[in-house]
Amino acid sequence: MKIKVFLLMILSFLMLSNEARADWYSCYGNLWVTSNSTDIITEHTNRVSVFLPLKVQVSEQLLNCADEIWVEDVYYYSMVFEGPTQDKYAKLFDAQFKKIKVRNGIWKSPLNERTTQMWVRLRHYSLFPAGAYNGAIRVSIVKNNQIVEEQYFDMTYYSEPQVSISLDNNSQGKVAGSHGQYQINLGELKSNMRFYWGIKILSNSSYDIVLDSEFNGLRHETNTNALINYSVSFDNVKMSSADQIYRSYNFNPGVKNKWYGFEFILGNVELMPAGYYRDNLSLTVYPR
Repeated sequence: MKIKVFLLMILSFLMLSNEARADWYSCYGNLWVTSNSTDIITEHTNRVSVFLPLKVQVSEQLLNCADEIWVEDVYYYSMVFEGPTQDKYAKLFDAQFKKIKVRNGIWKSPLNERTTQMWVRLRHYSLFPAGAYNGAIRVSIVKNNQIVEEQYFDMTYYSEPQVSISLDNNSQGKVAGSHGQYQINLGELKSNMRFYWGIKILSNSSYDIVLDSEFNGLRHETNTNALINYSVSFDNVKMSSADQIYRSYNFNPGVKNKWYGFEFILGNVELMPAGYYRDNLSLTVYPR
């Protein structure tokens, strides 16, 4: 009698196990993973944050039987993007930009809709060094902690060469303007008068600089034949207002914040017509 009970228990267990297995095998469907580069979001605060879109879509059949989405790195325990100068460690966020918890190297999110929007965040203390940042992830659709469908997906963020120009602290009180448009009031013009100011250039790539004068000197506002020559010293190179300076700056991949000083030296103003004189001195930076 005891043997019969034991056999019935084994038979009952096998029946339940087969039913669970049949239910798991009946879970199938299609999975699509995409990331549209036009939807990338960049935020500039104390750090630069980049949010890469990660869209997970499933067919109706898969939605009806599976319950979770798992995201994990293909090669590392953390989500790693290999960059031109250093690797960046990413975080995963949901559609409302709330952090998705990670456990044992796997980010888990409930599967409630056919389309699930996620965001992969990369951060840097300043501009991202120019170049490509590449990551490889695996997205899995899961039922009862069993993977029923998965897709390997490569993600890339490309940081464009960028520059930012600003006045240094000592020049902010005597030079007006902002965002690359600055005005210098020399006051009463005197022969050989001098004026000093400085700028800072923040760049994530090498760059070229061209410095030139629109009028080749200070031109009278009404008498265009009246022109006062001047010279400018920039980064230890001196040029006449009738000339042009071209400088090329190369550095290894990364971010560089460099200070440049200007010295303005006015020419002879004796016997020049009275009135207002002006010039547009342009400093153009070409990142590469």
